[in-house]
Amino acid sequence: MAAITVLSAADIEKVFTIADALEAVEDAYRQKAEGAGVAWPMVYAAFEPGVADMDIRSGELSASGLFGLKLTAWFSNNPAQGLPEIYGTTLICDNATGAPLALLNASAITGLRTGAAGALGIKWLARKDAQNLLVAGSGHQSAYQVAAVLAACPGITHVEVWNPRKAEAPEARVALMRDEVAKMLAAAGIELDYEIVAVADGEAACGRADAIITITPATTPIIKRSWVRPGTHISCAGADMEGKQEIESELAAAARLYVDDCAQSVTSGELEVAVKDGAISADDIVAELGEVIAGKAEGRTSDDQITVFDTSGIAVQDLASSKVAYERAVEAGLGVTVEL
Repeated sequence: MAAITVLSAADIEKVFTIADALEAVEDAYRQKAEGAGVAWPMVYAAFEPGVADMDIRSGELSASGLFGLKLTAWFSNNPAQGLPEIYGTTLICDNATGAPLALLNASAITGLRTGAAGALGIKWLARKDAQNLLVAGSGHQSAYQVAAVLAACPGITHVEVWNPRKAEAPEARVALMRDEVAKMLAAAGIELDYEIVAVADGEAACGRADAIITITPATTPIIKRSWVRPGTHISCAGADMEGKQEIESELAAAARLYVDDCAQSVTSGELEVAVKDGAISADDIVAELGEVIAGKAEGRTSDDQITVFDTSGIAVQDLASSKVAYERAVEAGLGVTVEL
């Protein structure tokens, strides 16, 4: 027999913050670079192409004593039935015995850990004097990206948000984002001075930005090479499946490239199309970000370099974050324990 703790989104939100996500994801990247973390190949299946699919991302964090997986299911017709479009579930297990430890609502963690990943790219690869951030994409995930960058990079004080799908500035969405970001920072006990504004002209915003985060489902690039000035850093967080691409292949070719997982980046991440186009090869990737964090590889080496970090999402991010949420929840007496 084995006991497993089941944690709801409400349980997780009580014990896991954006600051926790930054610390957990940074540790996961470091463990991967030092050989204590492994991201296994993604499993993907389309039940009905373009309508319903699922993917499984799994891995191990041996220094943390666990392995596990996250299953994400997307069913586009669900909202018409009053159901969520996406269901996410994470399972973490003891890597010494194989015993299941916890089953978690993944959605409560995914937003925070994805925001943390994009922010860590900026923390480790952007110029030290970076002040202006552009977030390309104004969907649900954009608020997490903003909150994580502000928490990780206090030097960034001005944030612009652009919706590449519309001609007008996303004023209504940004008004909501301001509240969402403030709540996430307050939950982590973080007080900062910053401003978040909506913009309509993506090209002009790119020209002002010291750092850019792309967080869209684009399959046609939204950021052009000619828009990006020397010294800019770009964290690409939207391309997580084959065929997605947010920056032009020419821009990838002009940049110093970093990724969260080399194999995944060129098969189902931001760099996949650029490699297929022949604009770059896998050998052009300088390093995984974890290698920079662990001191095994160099990050930016000059202020005029364009740097790109592709975070297509790997299981070690979820495992490290889930472990923190699980341990905190147990301490707080949250969740339901079930004997299997």
